[in-house]
Amino acid sequence: MNVTYYVAGFISGISITGFFIGKELYRYYIKDKVQKKQLYRLSKLNDKMKAKKSAQYESSEFSNSL
Repeated sequence: MNVTYYVAGFISGISITGFFIGKELYRYYIKDKVQKKQLYRLSKLNDKMKAKKSAQYESSEFSNSL
């Protein structure tokens, strides 16, 4: 009986440990995914702002040359 209890406890311990490790890995995955989305949105916004700024600069140069 002692060996059976040992094996059952060992398997239970591995299962519980696997659950908590998986839970932390999933939390890290979700956090990483959200951060990547935010960085992508910021870079897109930054590109739009640069394009707008360069367009304003070009239009001001055009009006100055006239």
